Amino acid sequence: MGFIDRMCSRYAEKASTPEAKERLRSPLEHELIACLQALLGTEAEREPMRLSLRFSGLVQGVGFRWTNQSIARELHATGWVKNLADGTVAMELQGRPAQIIRHLDALHASYGRVGCRVWLEECVDCSVVFDEKDFEVRF
Repeated sequence: MGFIDRMCSRYAEKASTPEAKERLRSPLEHELIACLQALLGTEAEREPMRLSLRFSGLVQGVGFRWTNQSIARELHATGWVKNLADGTVAMELQGRPAQIIRHLDALHASYGRVGCRVWLEECVDCSVVFDEKDFEVRF
């Protein structure tokens, strides 16, 4: 059993059905994904966007920042992620709408397999940083 599996298994029930997996996402995240999906197939799907996100749940001490960095790099998205003093995690994620959807899906696939709830608390549009080249973990 891996580190994340050990940490998460004592905090949440395993998500074994699609309904249970969907309950692991906040209403705000469902709304965000619907908005991003509406952009697919339009001119806007080719344009980068940047979102400021804040997550709660079991997001500190379980490799959450490093998982986001790995996912973002794999998808060629940019931005940063850092722990906040209140136990939440802040992230700015920049990419095309499809990249952001895939990032969120991969994040939930990683943590949801063991029932960890990663809850999107805030989502704010930000200005795109055109010269940004990487996704970094900030301290």
